[in-house]
Amino acid sequence: MRKNSSSGFNILWAALILFALQPSRLNAQWYAEASGGGVYNLPMPLAIYQDGTPTIRMTARFKTEPFTLPVYWDVRFGKIVGKRIYEAELIHHKLYLKNTTAEVQKFNVSHGFNMLIFNYGIERGKYRYRAGLGLVIAHPESKIRGLVFGNSTDDWDMGYYLTGPVVSASAERKIDMSKHVYLLFGAKTTVALAKVPINGGNARFVNVAGHLNLGVGLRK
Repeated sequence: MRKNSSSGFNILWAALILFALQPSRLNAQWYAEASGGGVYNLPMPLAIYQDGTPTIRMTARFKTEPFTLPVYWDVRFGKIVGKRIYEAELIHHKLYLKNTTAEVQKFNVSHGFNMLIFNYGIERGKYRYRAGLGLVIAHPESKIRGLVFGNSTDDWDMGYYLTGPVVSASAERKIDMSKHVYLLFGAKTTVALAKVPINGGNARFVNVAGHLNLGVGLRK
């Protein structure tokens, strides 16, 4: 199902409203975090179904290029009640197929393999541990057997699609800089199922990624 680029942000706003409606407690604390980092994608099966042609099956090896525009980023907005964490997270992940072939000439999700995740976690001293569940909002660009889909050079190309579920688990360490500002170092694993459109069909794959993040947080 096709969605424009505002779909994920509409879901994010809805989640934040739900957080705001939670019963307030004296020890509740709101915060916002933003980070960058690097990602390693495990080689995983990729199946490509195109009308009137044999199915292509291969092991996809994706790179991320986190510091190439548009850069990789991870933002979170949440609330700690006691030691419990309630949080919405949006990750702008990117995928570029390295092992292209004569038939699979291009297969990228470079304007975002965007993961919208709702997290629950626990804070233990300077450490936080989270588990999350969410959806992938992807912008695929491909050239399969000479047939092109999507446009990665047009920033106004609104070819975003809800493509499947994602689960995540993470741990991070905080370093306090002041009462309201802190640095964070974290590691995260995401596992996402995706079915993305191509010209004349679709492609299906699983993305298993390990993320290392460095960022900053602001707390109220």
